[in-house]
Amino acid sequence: MSESQIQGYFSFSNADLEANRQGKLSEKQTKQISANDDFAQKFVLGLFAVLLLIAILFAYLAYAKNNNIALWIWAVIFLLGAGWALRGARTNVDRTVQKAEGEVQFVKVEKQTGASVTPSVSRQTVASYEMRVGGETFANANPALIDQMQGAVYIVYFTKATKQILSVEFVSKGK
Repeated sequence: MSESQIQGYFSFSNADLEANRQGKLSEKQTKQISANDDFAQKFVLGLFAVLLLIAILFAYLAYAKNNNIALWIWAVIFLLGAGWALRGARTNVDRTVQKAEGEVQFVKVEKQTGASVTPSVSRQTVASYEMRVGGETFANANPALIDQMQGAVYIVYFTKATKQILSVEFVSKGK
């Protein structure tokens, strides 16, 4: 597989790869990750606001209905959910660049959908691929890469917390 094909599959440039080799994010990668984080933060804050408003609505209804216990319980549940969402909004994700080097192995992973405790619900088997390199596992790998990368030695640069692949470089053919 050529360098340009690898860059196309994983969406990185030579400048990104060079920055990753030095253990840093490139300016483009920093902007992209920040944009993703900003969207996630806004989503979580929106979820917090919705859950808080629902909690306030249930508390108001509980008070208006002569302290209805069931409505107070729902108010507390939604208030706890709002607190959980707010906690998620303040989470800092570790963006440090990590490196894994080794032979690339693609593994097909099959999982059952649904809960096993509900026999009336039909369960389905869902398959996806994992890419394993140097002791690290990357979920939802593109199966189109299997023929090109399987067994070859690569260096994969990725973010520590989310294991987002930043760049990939070819080292040698496999055995």
